[in-house]
Amino acid sequence: MARTKKAEAPELDRDVWEYLTYAPGRTCFACSQTVEPLDPVRRGVIDRVSGAPTVIYRHDKCPKPQAVAA
Repeated sequence: MARTKKAEAPELDRDVWEYLTYAPGRTCFACSQTVEPLDPVRRGVIDRVSGAPTVIYRHDKCPKPQAVAA
């Protein structure tokens, strides 16, 4: 019987963001705060293991999320 390939967690290239926009009511990927109506945010997309890619937003002024040390 053939073995299936183990699914790997998606990686996000945190330096690649599509464009600057406004997304009131969404949650910032970096700080988990709600985006206010006039807060500029960066739009990005991450691939998921099971399903279509997901759109994410990050405040323009938020620092990049730090990698977690194991």
